[in-house]
Amino acid sequence: MMKQTIIKWMLPVLSLILFGMALPAAAQQQSQRVGETELVKAKSAYIDGLAAFENEDYQKALNLLNTAYVKLPDHAGVNFALADAYLQINDIANAEYYGKQATKLDPKNRWYRLKLVNIYQTAGKYDTAINELQAGLEYHPRDKDLLYELAQLYDNQGELAEANKVYNKLLYLEGQNISVHLQKLKNFKSMGLQDSAIVELEKIRELDPSNLSTLQVLSDYYLQMNRLQEARNVLQHALEISRTNPKTLIMLSDVYIAEAKWDSVGSTLNTIMTDSTVESQTKLRAAEYLYSKLKQNPDNSGLREATGSVFQGVVESNAESSQLISLAAEFFSNTDQTDLALKALERTNELIPTNDSAWKKRLQLLLQQGRIGEALAVGKKAAEQIPQDPLVLYLLGNAYLAEGQHSQAIEKLSAASKLPARKPLKSSIHGSLGDSYAARDQWEDAYSEYDKSLEYNPENANVLNNYAYHLSQNSENLTKAKQMARRALELDPNNPSFLDTVGWIFYLQGSYKEAENFIQAAINTGNASAEVLEHMGNVLDKRGKKQEAQQWWKKALEKDSSRTHLKDKVSK
Repeated sequence: MMKQTIIKWMLPVLSLILFGMALPAAAQQQSQRVGETELVKAKSAYIDGLAAFENEDYQKALNLLNTAYVKLPDHAGVNFALADAYLQINDIANAEYYGKQATKLDPKNRWYRLKLVNIYQTAGKYDTAINELQAGLEYHPRDKDLLYELAQLYDNQGELAEANKVYNKLLYLEGQNISVHLQKLKNFKSMGLQDSAIVELEKIRELDPSNLSTLQVLSDYYLQMNRLQEARNVLQHALEISRTNPKTLIMLSDVYIAEAKWDSVGSTLNTIMTDSTVESQTKLRAAEYLYSKLKQNPDNSGLREATGSVFQGVVESNAESSQLISLAAEFFSNTDQTDLALKALERTNELIPTNDSAWKKRLQLLLQQGRIGEALAVGKKAAEQIPQDPLVLYLLGNAYLAEGQHSQAIEKLSAASKLPARKPLKSSIHGSLGDSYAARDQWEDAYSEYDKSLEYNPENANVLNNYAYHLSQNSENLTKAKQMARRALELDPNNPSFLDTVGWIFYLQGSYKEAENFIQAAINTGNASAEVLEHMGNVLDKRGKKQEAQQWWKKALEKDSSRTHLKDKVSK
């Protein structure tokens, strides 16, 4: 049955073959019509493929273009379109194949060759891309697109001398071009050919003497080559075009810094800071720039003075710019200009009440300055603005402690101790709580807080010292007290309070010579308190040096008139 079916199917075919042999002319006409139809379909698929590509439907474009390719394999445009479509989907192998085919079929077509170069670059075949461009230039030796592409490839490959040769050809073909001269300048500079770089600089300046951006670029190159006078002259010319251009002024200040002309640095940047037409962000960048220079050269007194002048201009002329005022506060704080820092921090608090770092820094400075009343007022406001902040409560608690308001200190510090904080801060909070309880003679609570503090930070020198001193004052466990006091002194060897504590423990143990040595060392620091002076008198008294003892007691009384118990000792 199968064989009969096959035979039945083959008979008409054989008949057609025979018929075709009998009528060759008719068959050829029909075949030609079929071929033309297929070509029309292929060309239509090619056109539709291009449309799909334009619509970024790359898969559809590939399907249509491959359909066209079946009938038009030697069509350069089809091959080019396939290369481009495959490149878009990152199929580099196919893109390269069809790109080569397109260029082979139409070697004079510059666009085909540029596409193939693009494919080679994507594949990382930079040498092959260069060869392809050189081949294209044999057909089009004056083609600027090919030349620019070749120069950039040489640049990317680090073949700077070859790149500059191509740039020279471009200058010959299209005349003087600033961007080309700038590229040559960059290459000469990278190759260390300073004289050639300067020649390019002068050409650029001649081409466009009034272009602000060009002048700024030129000045920057002069500055990099340490040709300071030329850099300054170019910028002075730029200022003739625009007297208050911030970038020019910043660059000019950079030249003055290199020349160590500090007064000029300050006056130049103050021109920006006091100009109401300059945006705050531009002023901020200028201030940050100068501050960064100082951070790189912190021992440069001239630069520090110039920076201070600029930041004073910031505060006086930019009272509404919170970022500028905050930066000024940071500068003044870091350069120990406390009054100016506090003024800037106060303004920051007014402008940004939720800026927690400004409140904290202001509180710390006030406490360091002993301005306890102000610290209390500021601390209360800070606690309102940023409640539940452990550092603010800690600082406020210390202000209460310094003011002698121990109940309030314990309240704030206890609240701070319950809030999450890092171990060093936790240790400090419990240490201050210990001091607060000690001030009320609540020794069990005080020692408990000191123990907690040392659990968080066993190396907290202040807590070790205070704990040791109170133990010694209460004549409790002097061995433990001496160990802690010595450890505190190891951590901070020149601290007068720590030296005094060790000396006082020796005194209590009857070791008067050792006590005198340590207390004298505390006095020698130049920062001894009235209590240390009194201790020296006590030690000398025990050593039988009565008149010397009286002299130290007198000094202690003069330093702290509240030590009225010394009056009798001095009078005797």
